[in-house]
Amino acid sequence: MITEDQQAEANQPPGIDDRIGAFAAYTLAADLLDLREIYAGYLRRIPEDAWSRRTERRPSGWTLLETLAHLGAAAEIFNISVEQSLAGKPISIPGIARRTELPAANRAAINERLPLGPAALTAALLESLIHAARIASGLSPEQLAIQVETPYYGGHPTIAELFGASLTHAGMIHGAQVAVGARAQTIWSFYSPSVMRRQITRAFHTMGLAYWPERGGSLHAALAFNVEGQGGGSWHIRVDPSGGEGRIGTVRTADVTLSFASADLLCQVVTLQAKLVRSVLTRRLRIRGNLRLAARIPHLFTPT
Repeated sequence: MITEDQQAEANQPPGIDDRIGAFAAYTLAADLLDLREIYAGYLRRIPEDAWSRRTERRPSGWTLLETLAHLGAAAEIFNISVEQSLAGKPISIPGIARRTELPAANRAAINERLPLGPAALTAALLESLIHAARIASGLSPEQLAIQVETPYYGGHPTIAELFGASLTHAGMIHGAQVAVGARAQTIWSFYSPSVMRRQITRAFHTMGLAYWPERGGSLHAALAFNVEGQGGGSWHIRVDPSGGEGRIGTVRTADVTLSFASADLLCQVVTLQAKLVRSVLTRRLRIRGNLRLAARIPHLFTPT
């Protein structure tokens, strides 16, 4: 019998170090369907009076309903990007000609969708995840390895990485906001260790693509990330004036090394749910190397 890991390895995109199958058609489709099922059960249990709750600490933060509207809009954008790329067309998203336009485009998409209400927004998100899984499941390694230019990343992702970005956007980044608004456990708490490791791998690939060379200037650096426990491992991001690249595995020499006590802590820090200073003081997060560069990481990699 062929195991899941063997199936993933056989179908991994050429040119990508995908030793755990994070970007193989089989696992991309399976993880998209799993995320769809997690959200289906999760959103169904949210009480009606919770949709107006804030999902962020700042006063201007989105409500739970606004977050759901954004999740659906973003999932559709990733699907459209994949379909246009597979058709040999340049990626064209109305309202996003360059990445600096993302905040305004996000706000406009949210405002357009809010009148639909929770039920319709939930259905739209779930359908987008199913649609993405259908597309991914039928792609060859060569198709997944096609490199594209997007208006919302600094780097040039492969089609496989677009699926990965969609998974981490809903399953990690804004999944944390949903949990805050719902006052429930995080989306990633439902992941198996193998899914968690694939999601973290996808997140670091996406983080590399989101690097801003304009903000880094002449910076040449290697950032190392170590995560203990289930779902953990080692990852790194290299940056230079041409862009960033995130990968699984260790790096020989790192300018900054961040070591997390668990995968859950990494997700909390990345999604701003854990207080950084407290994590360092309790030694759940250890930072070595260039501390000034470490402090710049959020500014260098934030998508907007």
